[in-house]
Amino acid sequence: MGNPILDFIWFDKKRRAKNISFVLTLLMVISALGVGYVNDLLGLVTTGGEENFQPVTQVAPQGQSTLDIDNADVEDDDIDDEEINQVVSQNGREYLYNWAHNGMTPMSRSDVINILLIGLDSRTGLSYGGRSDTIILVSLNKTTNKINMTSFFRDTYCNIDHNGNQTYNKINSSYAKGGANCLINTLENNFKINIDYYVTVDFASFEDIIDALGGLRVKVQKYEADYMNRTHNLNVSYGESVLLDGEEALIFSRIRKCDPDSDVSRTRRQRMVITSLINSIKGASYFELNSMLRTLLPYVKTNLTENEILTYATQALTNGWLNYEIVETTISDSAVFKTGYVGKSSVVFIEFPAAAQRIQTAIYGETNIVINEDDQTMFSLIKSL
Repeated sequence: MGNPILDFIWFDKKRRAKNISFVLTLLMVISALGVGYVNDLLGLVTTGGEENFQPVTQVAPQGQSTLDIDNADVEDDDIDDEEINQVVSQNGREYLYNWAHNGMTPMSRSDVINILLIGLDSRTGLSYGGRSDTIILVSLNKTTNKINMTSFFRDTYCNIDHNGNQTYNKINSSYAKGGANCLINTLENNFKINIDYYVTVDFASFEDIIDALGGLRVKVQKYEADYMNRTHNLNVSYGESVLLDGEEALIFSRIRKCDPDSDVSRTRRQRMVITSLINSIKGASYFELNSMLRTLLPYVKTNLTENEILTYATQALTNGWLNYEIVETTISDSAVFKTGYVGKSSVVFIEFPAAAQRIQTAIYGETNIVINEDDQTMFSLIKSL
């Protein structure tokens, strides 16, 4: 009989678990490896909250410009006010503010645990804002026996409320303004879902893990290889099974300017990378797994306490959470999603009431959002894209 924890990891690939969900799986693995070993590993994780968060500004190493940090994939994160004014009217921003601050309590229920998984785009020795590059809500429903995974597009234009200071920008910039708490507040305001916990991981760890495995094989299309080679001075080939090293795999999963649908294709590439990663660690030995955990966990931060991690890991085993069906909720169809470029910046516009209604229904099987046919819509307030 196999190890049920490891069996879950391998089964999860069939469900196309997105990028940072790997962190949650690894935390579950820890629970099966012994109390002393668990306590040792948990000592590598920053737990119990994020007191003293300090916003950081974009800084490049000496002799390197900020445009070199990610070779055209990061420098356009902030939207130019004059350019966005050509697309979204003042009425549009008022609409976003009114929706985010309409007094509706984010939906919650005692049988559902919502954990926000955040992948950060900072690098070791380099800080340029700590943007949340991947944002996934994992919702465990103990009544339906399902785990729902909802990805939020980092380029989503929305109202951000940081300690009463109102701004309008991409949703990923909220982490740079006030850490996980600000990002959670932004998501709760705009999607009307209560978030219980968060787990963040710095992508700097992924390069080392992938290199330790000898690289990853993924399908690379010609236009993707051309873009990577042109913007990052690489020599990546294209085909059905291309071997990428850690740096190349991370770049591949993050590029977004070469696609007309921006974040949609970007999340497709992320799913390919994580699936290949899971396949690669399937045959990993205890020593290899131990090495990967010790590489990854120092980059993990959560508001879960060590006792809460152990409690939930134990419940996952005893209550069969690992056997729950994993489903995905998407908000990328034309009814709720519109994307385009504002200047050089990729932007996603969301019909928040409809999207929030859909997400609530997927997680809870019900919604408290009522939409009337004559309600004003965000799309009607967009001038052009």
